[in-house]
Amino acid sequence: MFIEKIHIDTFGKLSDFDLELTPGMNILEGANESGKSTLAAFIKFIFYGVSSREREQIMSWKTGGAAGSLTVSVDSHRYRIERAVVGNREAVQLVDGENNMPIRHALDEKTPGELFFGVDAEMFVSTAFVSQLGGTTAGGTKLSEGIENILFSGDENVNTQRAIAKLDAARAALLHKNEKGGRLYEIDNECALLEVKLAEALRIHEDILSKEAQLDDSREKLNSAAQKADGIGAKIQQFEANALIELFERRRLIESRISVLGERLRTDNDRESAAASRMDKYCSRLVVLKKELDETILREEECQQYRVSRELEEFLKMGGKDAVETKKKRLFAKAKGCTAAGVIALLAGIALVLFGIMPILNEAAINVLFAAAGGGLSIVGVILLAIGARFRGQASDVELYYDLDTLEAEAAEYRSAQETAKFTNLAVIDAKRRYNELCDEIRQEYGCAPDELSEKHEQQKRKAQESSGVKAEYDKHISLLSQIDAQLKPYSEEELRAMVDSGVDISDVDASELSSMRREAEFAAKMAASLEKHCIELEKELAGLYPIADDPKLIADRLSSMKARRAELQKKHAAYKLANEKLSEAGESLRLSIAPRLASEAARNMAAITGGKYNNLGVGADLSMSAETESGQRALGVLSAGTQDAAYLSLRLSLISLLYSKTEPPVIYDESFIRQDDERLKKLLRLIAAGKSQSLIFTANNREASLMRDIGEFKHIRM
Repeated sequence: MFIEKIHIDTFGKLSDFDLELTPGMNILEGANESGKSTLAAFIKFIFYGVSSREREQIMSWKTGGAAGSLTVSVDSHRYRIERAVVGNREAVQLVDGENNMPIRHALDEKTPGELFFGVDAEMFVSTAFVSQLGGTTAGGTKLSEGIENILFSGDENVNTQRAIAKLDAARAALLHKNEKGGRLYEIDNECALLEVKLAEALRIHEDILSKEAQLDDSREKLNSAAQKADGIGAKIQQFEANALIELFERRRLIESRISVLGERLRTDNDRESAAASRMDKYCSRLVVLKKELDETILREEECQQYRVSRELEEFLKMGGKDAVETKKKRLFAKAKGCTAAGVIALLAGIALVLFGIMPILNEAAINVLFAAAGGGLSIVGVILLAIGARFRGQASDVELYYDLDTLEAEAAEYRSAQETAKFTNLAVIDAKRRYNELCDEIRQEYGCAPDELSEKHEQQKRKAQESSGVKAEYDKHISLLSQIDAQLKPYSEEELRAMVDSGVDISDVDASELSSMRREAEFAAKMAASLEKHCIELEKELAGLYPIADDPKLIADRLSSMKARRAELQKKHAAYKLANEKLSEAGESLRLSIAPRLASEAARNMAAITGGKYNNLGVGADLSMSAETESGQRALGVLSAGTQDAAYLSLRLSLISLLYSKTEPPVIYDESFIRQDDERLKKLLRLIAAGKSQSLIFTANNREASLMRDIGEFKHIRM
């Protein structure tokens, strides 16, 4: 393939740009910032598009978009590749250059570069797009894998390493190397779980069947026991109901007989009963009056037992509280009068004595009369004071001796007792009178003492009750009626008659068998209750089993399906393992053959560039290179920058001839020779010109064009 024409609508700094190229070598010369790298990037953009990270760099500064086309010639057929980017939208189409019509579906899921060259953008950049200084090296595991893929399958996208990895991943997905993971491991676990689940489902299923059989049997026995209990109970109930109805009828007969006997008994005993009733009244009155007499005599005795203290007796003799108070006041008054008179007499006597002895002061004779009168009057005063003190002491003694409030309360109690005693005595007299009158009446009526009346009353009652032979029979019927009433108390004759069912045959029931029939009915009822409880327990157990019970058939079917799936996956696992081994062997064999082929081709190119100085190169599996020097095989990193560039350019030329089997691409050199001297550059240009590929050399100086003038034809384009 070669590019005939480049047209740029807008791309980076370039717009409305057109350029025609020759199929051989094209040298595009221009100063820095003239758009050389932009033009090289545009060619890659048309073939492979642009990543979102690079999109901002290619957008036109004026329009904010990028668009253009390449007209290419492939095997004498012309095509036009058009591509445009606006914002996040990108469009590309392939147009037939002969009829100017788009070729539909030509670029479905492919870029133009992949369609024409059979490699992706990364492979293209690593081989046919030789960029500026620092980016001339080619190599790496990914490029090595791409080379292997192309040589192995003819398609770079068919990645053998990825295929091996996918096969290994597919195998590992089925079963890990340690056999502890993968689908087969999971299926084995699922089969084990299903087998456990199947065993559990079978156990639960058998348990359910067993319990359902037990439940059916228990229900049948329950119905039988309930029917037996109900049947015997119904017979007992009917028998007892009929017996109680007969007892009600017998009760009515006994009541009738009691009525007749009672009437006869009352007729025979009317007179005796009347006498006994009259005597009963006398006895009752006698008891009441005797009780009243005894009580009044007792109260009288209690009143007579009241005793008066000596202080109270003296207090009462003195006339009570008022009299004592009067006496005390009178004594205090006497004491006060005597004291006052004594003081006056004493003072008067002292005055007379002083008056009688005053003449002594004048040395005169004492007035004996006044002195003697004063002495006598003083003595009288002292005597009166002593008498007053005595009266005051007596008044104090009265006040201290008598506790007037207490004595007054005791006096009131004593007077109340005296009053009560008086009335009690009158009551005793009245009670004795009435009792004696009744005793006289009893003696006149019955001719006996009152204490004999009670015995005579009992004799009269017995006589009234035993006056006829009917009494014993009457009492017997009364006792029998009482017993029957006690038996019939819980029952109603109407309800019993309503309970009678003529459909229940009780002809075979005997009263002597009732106890055993009751025991039998009770046993049947207990059996029914036990069976009912057992049925409920079974129903609860079944209710708990039904929700957790899985269908064994479904589990067995699933287990069978899982085992069949396991057998299928085991075959697939073996196939993956075998394919992996074979593909790995083939890939290894191919990789072992790639490096020598590349090394041989690159060595020829390197020898042509260096004039035979380096004619033996080594190429590793990752496309790392080494060269044989005078001191032996050395990695390129220890050689000069120019030699490194020459070696990697040789490798790229070898890769292009090896990889691009469909069609060789135009090779772009963007400032790729700046570290080569003129001699090596001339040999390199001669090697490039001798190749079949179109070459586009972007440079900032005239060196490449000057050297090519001595080599051969080329197109020189100044930008």
